[in-house]
Amino acid sequence: MVVGDPVDRTVSLSGRRRGWNLGLLASDEDFRPWASSQQGAQGHLKGRREGGYAMVEDAYQSVVRRAYQDFESGDLDLLRVVMANDVVWHEPGRSALAGDYKGPEAVLGFLGQLRSRSDGTFKIEVVDVLSEPERAVVLQRETATRADKILDVVTAVDFEIHHGKITEVTVYQADTYQFDEFWADDT
Repeated sequence: MVVGDPVDRTVSLSGRRRGWNLGLLASDEDFRPWASSQQGAQGHLKGRREGGYAMVEDAYQSVVRRAYQDFESGDLDLLRVVMANDVVWHEPGRSALAGDYKGPEAVLGFLGQLRSRSDGTFKIEVVDVLSEPERAVVLQRETATRADKILDVVTAVDFEIHHGKITEVTVYQADTYQFDEFWADDT
């Protein structure tokens, strides 16, 4: 198979069938997917490197990576810039942290709880970012300590992105029971 071959049929992250699409224009201001064509595919590849091509990070990956950098910096107010006013965060499980958080204030409150309830030990390691128009999925490792408990889980986080803003986030825990047990209040 040739990278960028427009006749290749793949299943997108959302499960819809579509033609091969390497992504978007590399500009953060341009969130329009380009048409599947040889010319478009080649235009998205940046420079030849040892017999191959290096990919340019697309705009959706940029939005998500910025959100992770803002979270890591500890300044949660920076996250507000990449969130839509009607953002919704879906956190699975049965712990006190599980549920749907609607609006930037609720989402920021939830993210703040992850830090405060772990005494600042909650950390995220981004393993990979997969993206397509209007969607990015982050594979991540979450670690934290709390009293005598240790959290070390793998998670997939699905971001919907429209007009450069995160509109919906759905979290898929590899081990929801472990995540719930870590955040359970011991009385």
